[in-house]
Amino acid sequence: MKSIGYYAKRLGEGTKTMFKRLPFAFYILAHPFDGFYELKNDPRRHNLPGAVFLFLVLALTSILKRQLTGYLFTEPFAQMNLNIPYEIAVAVLPFILFIIANWCFTSLMDGDGKFRDIFTATAYSTIPLSICNLLAIPLSNFVTISESGIYNFIVAFGYVWCYGMVFIGMLVTHQYTVKKAIATAILSIIGMAVIAFIIVLIAFLVTQVTGFIIQLYTEISFRINE
Repeated sequence: MKSIGYYAKRLGEGTKTMFKRLPFAFYILAHPFDGFYELKNDPRRHNLPGAVFLFLVLALTSILKRQLTGYLFTEPFAQMNLNIPYEIAVAVLPFILFIIANWCFTSLMDGDGKFRDIFTATAYSTIPLSICNLLAIPLSNFVTISESGIYNFIVAFGYVWCYGMVFIGMLVTHQYTVKKAIATAILSIIGMAVIAFIIVLIAFLVTQVTGFIIQLYTEISFRINE
């Protein structure tokens, strides 16, 4: 039986490898086509733990942006109503839904990318959004209302850059033409809506069934104790 020390050593080595490979993400930002191609095809660039880490960074920067943004650019008392699970879901869940939907459709449309490739490419594509979130925080505390266009530009630029990277990542990962990539992106967005609807429907049904069971149990307990 392998000792705890063995697994701790393996974990340490894996973490070291993850952080060693993460700087390649900045190469992807500068050279997205070559970068995504290497990310998929070069075993030395594969970094699934790093992809998970980048999603955690996105969630963290989104929470920081909500809590530390200047009062001129946030809702009153927003910092006092922080819901961490909700903020994480808002930041990361759309990308997870895209990954699932894109994998479903590209599996039927001769896409070359595996689920791992789509997940990693999408995670690396979120870096611009994380960077712009961090840039927007100090900026929001210095600019005035008349200069709000600068802040809004930084925030919007982060989303545009991020979505552009997601598109290029999908195009390179699946070896699609531009037209086919656009069609797949549209189908993936529709798929996201369908998946979200199914999740909401299941959650609603589970809530209803749970409420019925609790109500039934309460009624039976009340009758027994009469």
